[in-house]
Amino acid sequence: MSNNINVINSNIVDAAYDVYWQDVADITNGHTPKPVLVISVDYEHNSPEDVQLHKMLEACKLEVGKYNLIKIGSDTRLAWHRLREQLDPKIIFLIGIIPVNLGISASFRLNEPNRFAGCIWLPTLGIAELEQNKEAKSQLWNNGMKPLFVDNPITQADGKK
Repeated sequence: MSNNINVINSNIVDAAYDVYWQDVADITNGHTPKPVLVISVDYEHNSPEDVQLHKMLEACKLEVGKYNLIKIGSDTRLAWHRLREQLDPKIIFLIGIIPVNLGISASFRLNEPNRFAGCIWLPTLGIAELEQNKEAKSQLWNNGMKPLFVDNPITQADGKK
């Protein structure tokens, strides 16, 4: 009897995790490296969520050339290391997306900057949830968006510190 286990064909690691080794080119297609990466739960063009998100980004004084916007389904899983390789962000703004969706096993404080993997992460609720929770929306602006985007030269200058 052999004690060798074929890890690839075993049930040790569920096949659902294979997504974290797949390419993300179809999602990043047309995007170039920029200092800010905004990853949001998907919504329809010109929907209330779309309008609100663009108002939020305008309030942050983020110009289109300073950020990449990726919209994904709430249950979509992507490989963070692949996104980082292709888009090289310094700040990641997660809107309604949890870190596990990016293959990250870390707990982040909501509505506040979090340092992880050489980047600053700002996770928050989805846009519809923010609209229903004025306290969370206020915390997001005062503790996260204003300090990171309005007061931060990395997002306002040429992207270099």
